[in-house]
Amino acid sequence: MSSPYIVLKQETRMFGAAQVMNGLIHFALGHIWMQLYIRQNELFLLTYLPIVLISGYPFGASFFYVVSGIFAIEAEKRRSPKLLKYTIKTNIYCSVLSVIGIFLTVAEITLFLVKPVKIQWPQCPAYASLV
Repeated sequence: MSSPYIVLKQETRMFGAAQVMNGLIHFALGHIWMQLYIRQNELFLLTYLPIVLISGYPFGASFFYVVSGIFAIEAEKRRSPKLLKYTIKTNIYCSVLSVIGIFLTVAEITLFLVKPVKIQWPQCPAYASLV
């Protein structure tokens, strides 16, 4: 006989907090990547277009991670079946987004390695002595 109450583990709130922190870190790293790309484009006039950054993945995925974490935290506090459904759905969306992010990153690295581009490193001593 099933009970009308939802039984959740105590780790749900910690899992939600970790997801929120993951989303915020994801957004911050995406913002840093955007700033580095803008600076690189201004200084070196390179035509390198990062696929992951142009797709908006760091910012869209971070939004879903934060929302999923908030749902997980609220699901432990209120324990309603509707909120639990939303929590499970957003966790599934975040899992799919993580797999998409892995594929985008692998594609980014592969395209960068395949393209014959001269890498400019102004911090390298050999490059600094040529200037």
